[in-house]
Amino acid sequence: MPGIRVQRGPAATIRHQAMTTGSDKLYRRYLSALGWVGDPGLHELVRSHLIKVPFENVSKLLRVASDQASEPFTMDEFVSGIETKDLGGTCYALNRYLAELLQFLDYDVELRAAKIDGRERAHVVLMVDFEDKKYLVDVGFGAPFYDLIELDNLPYKVEHGDTVYELRRHPLFSSQFEMTKTVKGNKALTYSFAQAAKVGPEAFDEAARASLAEGGPFLDRLHITRFFDSRAYEIQNNKLLTTSHNVTTVTELRSLQELEDVIRERLLLDRCPVREAVEALKSRGIDIFAD
Repeated sequence: MPGIRVQRGPAATIRHQAMTTGSDKLYRRYLSALGWVGDPGLHELVRSHLIKVPFENVSKLLRVASDQASEPFTMDEFVSGIETKDLGGTCYALNRYLAELLQFLDYDVELRAAKIDGRERAHVVLMVDFEDKKYLVDVGFGAPFYDLIELDNLPYKVEHGDTVYELRRHPLFSSQFEMTKTVKGNKALTYSFAQAAKVGPEAFDEAARASLAEGGPFLDRLHITRFFDSRAYEIQNNKLLTTSHNVTTVTELRSLQELEDVIRERLLLDRCPVREAVEALKSRGIDIFAD
């Protein structure tokens, strides 16, 4: 639906101005990094974001190894990572800054804090009101959610090779939702969020800092996921998972050079500093090529 815009009243405009933090130029850079000029339409923007911007922890590993180890990524750093290093991030950057971009484009979007295994604000998702319907948007889960997920049309189910994702309403509380990830029939992860529990972006600052501290998620491995229209690639340490036609195959990568070649030739992330990330893990006593 290219070019569709939702008109907002004065109160929504004030809210939009208060919640966004970047300049007009920065948002235009963000759109350009996604391959767009102006507003391509909500559906197109979400899909292109998932495809263009990888879910990865390379940026986190390098951040922890730097002199800014505990500082979350600013939008400028996030956009620069896309532009110059083929980077993206995890949910605290991917979903938070997509929300700000959509607000800049005058879409009615808010953040929701999601709980994982009892941990509050372990994940962040977007709630979007669009054309009189409410949608979940999540480009920060490393999952093939190419489009908006309509919350009044559940359950929502995606089969992705060995993995199945399913969003349902909570069995006891109709205003709460649960997204479950199952791998080879075994429950791997569930995040839950409440429809009405709106939070501002600053609510995730502490969680983002904690994710960069010792023991934080995604600091003990290498993980990169890149989606395309008809296939997806996932790097898990020295394994390449390829999912195409709903079949997942696993290939072992035996050297750093082979890993770099795969990331360049298959994931098409030519500038991704994976070698530096592997070295950062090694400095923490983690060898991704060890048995």
